[in-house]
Amino acid sequence: MADFSFADQAALPPDLAAARILVVDDNAVNLTVLAELLDEAGYQQVVTESSSTQAVKRWLTEAFDLLLLDIRMPELDGHGVMRLLKNHLAPDDYLPCLILTAQTDRETRQAALDAGAVDFITKPFDFEDALKRIRNALHTRLIHQKARHKAADLAQTVGAQQAELQSKAQDLAYLAAHDPLTGLLNRHALTERLHGLLAEGSQGLTFALIEITDADQLLLLDGIESVDLLLRTVAGRLQLALNNHFGLCGIWHGQTFLCVLPLTGQAARALLDQLMPQVFAPIRHDAFQLSIHGRGGYAEAVAPPGALLNEAGVQQAIRSAGFALASQHKRGNRLAPFDQTLADSYLRRTQVERALFRALEDDRAQFALHFQPKIDLQHEQLVGCEALLRWRHPELGWISPAEFIPIAEEKGSIEELGLIVIDHAAAFIARMQRETGRAVSVAVNVSSYQFELMRARGGSLVDEIDRILQRYAVEPRFLEIEITESALLSGFDWVLEKLHRLRALGLSIALDDFGTGYSSLSYLQKLPITTLKIDRSFVDNAANLPRQAAMLGSIVRMADELGLTTVAEGVETPADLAILKNLNCTVAQGYYYSRPLPADAFLDWMRQFPAPAAE
Repeated sequence: MADFSFADQAALPPDLAAARILVVDDNAVNLTVLAELLDEAGYQQVVTESSSTQAVKRWLTEAFDLLLLDIRMPELDGHGVMRLLKNHLAPDDYLPCLILTAQTDRETRQAALDAGAVDFITKPFDFEDALKRIRNALHTRLIHQKARHKAADLAQTVGAQQAELQSKAQDLAYLAAHDPLTGLLNRHALTERLHGLLAEGSQGLTFALIEITDADQLLLLDGIESVDLLLRTVAGRLQLALNNHFGLCGIWHGQTFLCVLPLTGQAARALLDQLMPQVFAPIRHDAFQLSIHGRGGYAEAVAPPGALLNEAGVQQAIRSAGFALASQHKRGNRLAPFDQTLADSYLRRTQVERALFRALEDDRAQFALHFQPKIDLQHEQLVGCEALLRWRHPELGWISPAEFIPIAEEKGSIEELGLIVIDHAAAFIARMQRETGRAVSVAVNVSSYQFELMRARGGSLVDEIDRILQRYAVEPRFLEIEITESALLSGFDWVLEKLHRLRALGLSIALDDFGTGYSSLSYLQKLPITTLKIDRSFVDNAANLPRQAAMLGSIVRMADELGLTTVAEGVETPADLAILKNLNCTVAQGYYYSRPLPADAFLDWMRQFPAPAAE
């Protein structure tokens, strides 16, 4: 017999001890272990059977209260046994079957539940857990059997029938109002209770939403039993803490609990401060310790002086608690108060996100390019420009790229947005040639997220750019692709191959924001770049900062020795310009010359510069 002590186990009630249990397993060792375990636990009528077909005959001819059934057996597997037995069930009966299985995958469990199983015992056996599940299943079975016998007896009279119907209605009412796993109120019942509190009259309540964030990971690592244990434990802790203060607690959705306190102000905050350490304390179960992680947020609903709280105030407070919860780290184990600034930020982000999706789908004319000139410092000539995306929404007005670009990257729209920029840039190059008789190079930025998305989706940035250039009959030499150092992190060899293909088409490649990311001199010699863009942080006030000026000079000299054009960003003052000329920087870009201009204004600005002699 395996090592297991029943010293702390409560004695079986007589009706459970006398229950008849049929154990079916083609493994003789498993039959012996379970039979000895049940005998030592106090069960007096345990029958074992190694043949699944013989087990079906015994179940149909003898009276049993519980079936422990192996799922994988020769002749007839566990699923087949359950199908046969279910065909002989009375209309008001069910099959009291616990599955014995070493498989814990979702498909196996779902198939067993569909076949009629009510619970599982996992191999190798955890004896304490197995006995608890057997006891619970028998207890449920005996209650069910008693209810059937009682119904049969009482059905002889109309009064008995009415009593039985009332009992069933009460059971259904309980199930309709409670979460079956934790026993807490469900969302519908919580809402009804809140209506009752409002009807009784209340001037203030505090609402806390607490989310457990370990459940999905725990399901993958330890199975559904650990998740059930986690949620039941947290539910019990919350209920115990809130019952002592006349609060409400229930499942709001998923693994999120809603707590309602009949307190506000400092009294509510003091209770909530005590609550979180209790809820998120580790769970000690058998030989292991289970950590709990999550987050929470709370908000108050307070009626104006002389008035009572209404439903609108309650709903707003719950939404506010949700904002507070969303502002916290998923593993921070912190309960934060509502902050209107964070809520405003979240609402604004949601508003911009929805507007972005609608614009990409229905009205791309909202997007336009502005162009910031690039000036050759030696000859004071216009040699190119950088295309910068601008978005003007019909209701929200101008929306900063700093606001919508991160949203597009996070939501996977940056690939589509990036191709719009390239398409508009190519169209503008064609327009320059038509209206001025010449064109300058237009640089567009390709986000690292765009590289990652196109790689994940099997797309080809090179093919898309080639298609766009051919569509507008634009020479590739007039289009420059700017990449940041972070784009190289999405897979250096893969990105390198794409950049070589772009250079082979005839495009220029610029490394943007050099010096601010993961700068490595080793990859400069591998990249097919033509231009090094110096970040504005090296240019700003370099004339007054000797060490910064020295770094700026080092970058310019290194680029020159590598045969690269240098473009200095953020040139705003005569002092900035003077030091760049002194260091022999090739090209400058910044407000000293011009801010980014709409297409029409850039063409007017362009006409002020004569074409270089080489054109």
